[in-house]
Amino acid sequence: MSWVIGPVTYANDWSELGLLAEQYPGSPALVDTLPTPNGDSPDDEPGEAENGRLCLTPLICYARPDPRQELRLSRNGINIEAHLSPGVDDRLGAISEAILGSIDVQCVHRLRARIDQAAHPEAAEILGHALDLSTGPCSVAEIARRVDRTPRTLQRRCTILGTPSPKRLLSLAQIYTVQRLAEWSGQPYGGVAVALGHSHRSNYRRLAHGVFGQSPTEIEQCGGHEYVAETILRKVS
Repeated sequence: MSWVIGPVTYANDWSELGLLAEQYPGSPALVDTLPTPNGDSPDDEPGEAENGRLCLTPLICYARPDPRQELRLSRNGINIEAHLSPGVDDRLGAISEAILGSIDVQCVHRLRARIDQAAHPEAAEILGHALDLSTGPCSVAEIARRVDRTPRTLQRRCTILGTPSPKRLLSLAQIYTVQRLAEWSGQPYGGVAVALGHSHRSNYRRLAHGVFGQSPTEIEQCGGHEYVAETILRKVS
């Protein structure tokens, strides 16, 4: 998966991180903000210049929750997208999931805002869970669990709402995510799909063709992930 994310670059302080943020827009930043040995939170905070550079940088905090610090960051326009708890989320898989879920996340936020405006609230919730799960192996059963329904009841509810089936919504979310991350990273679609949990490159090609009647390359030529986003919006409006 490292070739999808790209090389790791280290920053010693907020100022260095701000400069890196300008060079690599949309790249997540894993920030170790553990309290100092005496139990206090770190004194260093991003300055005004760093705030401007970091406002579009998704931060992943590796630290015990500190609501006061997070509120200060939020007031300065700095977004915390994920938390990793020391001693709990130290697995490489958990770190990878947090990073993949945070890459270029402003793009996903914009789509979700448009979905919230266009779709029935229940449909927006279902699709939101599908987007959340699309950066790893996922299933309709997991979406159903998140909305406290059985898969069969979820299927019936989608029919009543006039939206595509849960399986089709999940497929659209997966295609959107693969296309978006492939375009962002400049890596082949098949490789990105495998990194996100598809068993083989050919399986993703079949998924794309089954939903759109087009190959991943043809989807890109039609507008890539933005084309997929417009299709999603039409399906749930």
